[in-house]
Amino acid sequence: MSTTYHGSQVKIRLERLTAETKIQKEYLGVLSGAGVDQDFYTKNFPITTGAGVTTDAETDVDVFTRVSTGLSWVELSDAGADFTITGATGLVKVLAAKNAGGDAGKLVSISYFTTALVARGQGVSVDFSGDLEEVLELGNRAPQELKEGHTYLSGTIDALYITRDLLGKALGISDYYQRLTDYSFYLFPNGETVGQPRIKLSNVKFSGGNLKVGLKALVAVNVKYKGLALSMDTVPA
Repeated sequence: MSTTYHGSQVKIRLERLTAETKIQKEYLGVLSGAGVDQDFYTKNFPITTGAGVTTDAETDVDVFTRVSTGLSWVELSDAGADFTITGATGLVKVLAAKNAGGDAGKLVSISYFTTALVARGQGVSVDFSGDLEEVLELGNRAPQELKEGHTYLSGTIDALYITRDLLGKALGISDYYQRLTDYSFYLFPNGETVGQPRIKLSNVKFSGGNLKVGLKALVAVNVKYKGLALSMDTVPA
């Protein structure tokens, strides 16, 4: 099935909420071991709850350290004695008690939820393939059964508008391990009026396109993407 929503608007959010699970162990930096509070910042902000609400609660995130040669991350306490967070700016403050001399050189990472609008686009196609196979029976010309195969979700965006400030987020790499960032796409075939249909594509990654530099914004054209899940609801109040 291939469906094109002519003139529709797409909003692209860098979003990892409960449905997509947390960004896992994003690399923040290295502890100095100076015995003072040390600040780090997440690559994406705000830090939110699983429902997308900005939060300063340490219990909503998981912060880890490990020695540079080690394989296992050790989780810090979320009771407020080891670290604090400021969700609006993505600040993670490792407190002095966990930044003593013996902690020098330890790596720091965080698992967290986030949601932020990073780009807008128009002219969206959604291609869905169910990969059905006909089962034939000897002596019968007609198929006797349809077997479900793999499913594939992909598509294109004619024009994707990205401000320079958001370029790194919209087309960037997500973490220390150089994996591509994934997104949630929200399609609004009839606009954003409350009650109108809204289509969500989850865990989407860009697979290609062309980038043009304009006076006020960057425009990515003929953008190709692939995703994992598609759902439909209505625009909330």
